[in-house]
Amino acid sequence: MLYVYIAIAVVIVGVSIFFLVREVKNPKKKLTEGGDVIDSKRRIEKAVQNLESMEELVKTNDKLKTKLASLKEIIRFLNPVKNDKVKVIDEKILARLDDMKIEISKDENSETIWRMIEEVEGYIAQRTKEV
Repeated sequence: MLYVYIAIAVVIVGVSIFFLVREVKNPKKKLTEGGDVIDSKRRIEKAVQNLESMEELVKTNDKLKTKLASLKEIIRFLNPVKNDKVKVIDEKILARLDDMKIEISKDENSETIWRMIEEVEGYIAQRTKEV
C-alpha cells in the first residue's frame, strides 16, 4: 500500500515539473486584447503626467494653468480601448503634449501653446468619436 502512495506522489511531482519546465521554456504570450488595453491605459497615464508637469512649469499665467488642469481631468477619464485608430490618436496627443511642454518651458505666454491646446482638444474629440 505504501508503494502505491509513493508512486502517486512521484507521478504528481513529475507532472508538476513537466508543466513548470514547459512554462519556463515557452511562456504564454500576453493576451493581445488585454495588452492593448493596458498600453492604452499607460498612454493616458503618461498624458496626465505630462499635463501635471506642465502645470508645475507654469508660474504666472493662471489662465493657462486652469486650462491645463481642465484638460488633465478630461484626459484622465478617457476610456482605455483596443483600437488601432485610437492608438494613433493617443500617440498624436502625446506628441503634441511633449511639444507643449517644450514651448511652456521657453515662454508660458506664447500663442503657440493655445493653438496646441486646441489641437489636443480636437484629437480628444476625434478619439471619443472613434470609441
